[in-house]
Amino acid sequence: MEQLVTKVVTKKVSEQVASQLESQIIDGTFAAGEKLASERDLAEQYGVSRPSIRDAIKQLEAKRLVTRKQGGGTFVSQQLDAPFAAPLFDLLANNPESHYDLLEFRCALESVVAYYAALRGDESQLKCIKSAFEGIEALDDSDLDSVSDAIVMFYLAIADAAQNVLLVHLLRGVKDLLRHNIKENLLVFKDHKSIRVQLNEHRFELLSAILNSQPEAARVASGQHLAFIEQSLLKLDQEQNRLQGSVRRLLSSQ
Repeated sequence: MEQLVTKVVTKKVSEQVASQLESQIIDGTFAAGEKLASERDLAEQYGVSRPSIRDAIKQLEAKRLVTRKQGGGTFVSQQLDAPFAAPLFDLLANNPESHYDLLEFRCALESVVAYYAALRGDESQLKCIKSAFEGIEALDDSDLDSVSDAIVMFYLAIADAAQNVLLVHLLRGVKDLLRHNIKENLLVFKDHKSIRVQLNEHRFELLSAILNSQPEAARVASGQHLAFIEQSLLKLDQEQNRLQGSVRRLLSSQ
């Protein structure tokens, strides 16, 4: 009786390279907008010929994962981390009520990210988180732009350590909105040193939980940090409203 034999199909070298590069793009190893190494360097890294690299790049380009600029190199597609549409960004950034919606969204997202970072983060990723935290500590807290950027980098480092493709790209996709939200909060808390000190302590607790591989503690620390921000903003809003009411009464009595 004749046996049925399944043919063994061996992938072309270029397909194997394209598959590896695609995985690195998807998992965030190569960030959106990042320039890839030259064809020559990639050929050396993968131990293949330059034509194989060129063919692999074409495959990724066909999938819209990379774009090539004449004489400028190959770049990971910016669309992978496409931010919220401009109208939605404007709504969330400028509407006072949406500010609290954004904090709730951050709490849901960042708590999960922190949990998985503590659960899965490898040594190099944890080192990046620690370095990002130290970057915040080294800054003058009156420089709101630099501090906001540094805090965003801290959260993105945590997201990378979570090792979840969707979480990484989701957080990167809202990083501009995240930066805006952080800066607005810091601006409100500028003259409230006790609040700023508490925020720093919260971030340190989050860092410690992640570095010590304590997922539940990391989740709680992240949630408490954002809940404290929301409570502090509400309290300051109430105090401001009372002050405005008192001023109006004084003016009306004159």
